Amino acid sequence: MNYLTLVEVADVLSASLNFEAVTAGAIDESLSETVGVYQREGLVPRECVGSFSSYETARLRLVLRWGISPTQAEAKAAKIADIIGAFRNMPTASHRIIFTVIRAVRSMGKDSKGICEYVIDADIIYSERNE
Repeated sequence: MNYLTLVEVADVLSASLNFEAVTAGAIDESLSETVGVYQREGLVPRECVGSFSSYETARLRLVLRWGISPTQAEAKAAKIADIIGAFRNMPTASHRIIFTVIRAVRSMGKDSKGICEYVIDADIIYSERNE
């Protein structure tokens, strides 16, 4: 089985948000509004979900940098968590996201430039596309 890539997740999230500054495995710190998609844990062997042994789990972390207002950053983090949490039976380039579980949404405070940062941890259950 080939694994769900960070680029696939970034592309789906970018399209869902209608926002281009979503990156995979890195973040552009020159931007005050951006989202980075990272692995939260290393790739792990297949886990069975119910009776479906063809499903895999991607444990991801999204890093959100969003302006200087903590209130606006918190609202944006909640919106992104809601959008990702609603991924159901969604195709990516090579996979199908079966569903997503949001594990945590938390503030990381502000960076040295005063930009608010949030972290969203999510588990994406997916399978390869057979279409």
